[in-house]
Amino acid sequence: MIMDCFQATCAANGELLPGEFAEAPANQIDAACERAADAALELRELSPEQLSEFLSAVAAEVRSRRSEIVARCELETGYINARVEGEFDRATGQLDLFARLAVERPWDRVTSEPADPARKPFPKPRMTRRFVPVGPIAVFGACNFPLAISVVGNDFVSAIATGNPVIVKSHPSHPGTCELLGDTVKEVVKRMGFPAGTFDLFHGRSPETSIRLISHPAISAVGFTGSPQGGRALAKAVLERENPIPIFAELGSTNPVFIGRDAMAARVGTIAEGFAASLRFGNGHMCTKPGVVIVHEADADAFVEATCKTFAKQPNLPMLSGPVADAFDRGIEQLQSAADVEQLFVAEGLDGEGPWHRGAHWFAMSAETAIRDGWLHSETFGPVSVLVRCPDEETMLRVAGEFHGSLTTTLHTETSDNDFAIDWLKVSERFAGRIILNGWPTGMEIGAATQHGGPFPASLDGRSTSVGHASLDRFVRPICYQNWPESL
Repeated sequence: MIMDCFQATCAANGELLPGEFAEAPANQIDAACERAADAALELRELSPEQLSEFLSAVAAEVRSRRSEIVARCELETGYINARVEGEFDRATGQLDLFARLAVERPWDRVTSEPADPARKPFPKPRMTRRFVPVGPIAVFGACNFPLAISVVGNDFVSAIATGNPVIVKSHPSHPGTCELLGDTVKEVVKRMGFPAGTFDLFHGRSPETSIRLISHPAISAVGFTGSPQGGRALAKAVLERENPIPIFAELGSTNPVFIGRDAMAARVGTIAEGFAASLRFGNGHMCTKPGVVIVHEADADAFVEATCKTFAKQPNLPMLSGPVADAFDRGIEQLQSAADVEQLFVAEGLDGEGPWHRGAHWFAMSAETAIRDGWLHSETFGPVSVLVRCPDEETMLRVAGEFHGSLTTTLHTETSDNDFAIDWLKVSERFAGRIILNGWPTGMEIGAATQHGGPFPASLDGRSTSVGHASLDRFVRPICYQNWPESL
């Protein structure tokens, strides 16, 4: 059989990297799903301590291969070393955290009602409601988080901690990194004697490969992080199954930032520096990037001047891949050719840079233009943002009311802005999953209160989170046990 193979590309210079990765054929996908179905029956019988030990062992194995994984990740993403090292620590720390949660089982919320044989006119049965694992989970990693939202990332840890096997479809922009991580998990599966179907990984660039995976009847749920187009395509395929299943997809977000007048007057320089740093974190490859900033037009000039000075000091950095760079360029061209859009800052290319190096891009428009032409909802992946100028605070609130789904929204304010803040909060609660005060949306604390999700298009189900303790809830389902004694 002739296999369709591909290679990864070095993001810094566009050159092909060593190693070939084969498009997974249908029989490989089907076999992985069948093994996972068998493993699901065994995993649900394991103790919480066994699942915890498995996650801890994966964390230790990943740490033992740190230098190799970090080096390959740097090549495939173009991220600077500090960025990759930081994400590595987040990924392994997340494995440790969910090893603990596997024992604590916060997802297994048991509710019991005692029997009442004397109740009239009918006896009341004993009823207990608890949660059980759903079965094999198909996971699609994110292009921008190759360690923390990928093979051993947030979907993997929450699935394993609740007793579900995992099948990962690697991301084609960093298949080498995925392969290294996948090998670590397989080594732990073998060493600890876990069922062979506990974990599997395969490669693929074709949409048909992904559809084949999620269409298999053994798959019980899907975890996806990516574009709205990709998420919609998978959701459509899930609904067309003979037995539709849940899909938990984190998609697009413009993460609007609103800056109150008194906050701008008190600390315009600090706000400008914070915005520039947040926009360029990971070179704009963040789902929580501040893609839209809303200000009073009387404050705009000072903010623009301070921000552009900061942008001018920042280096151009590689985009994650050629397709990502091309999509970024198309987004910039649309802004540059649009009516009533002003170009505030565009980073120039420098000699010696690779073909995918890009720097900050910033555009401005009126509130009317932003609302009329849909720029409030237009996300371009990479270091670009738009500034929306409003003539008064009422218009700023009207702009807030136009957003229909975002992972985050942010307000910079002083206590003297409290009246505006109260009105703004009432509006922002309608569309955002995380609401930030006097901070920036990039960087996220992972804990019991974390919410990384929001109304569409932020995610397909705004009630779920893909990060934090509550991400465990996605891969379990409730059962009511009626008349069963506690001993059983």
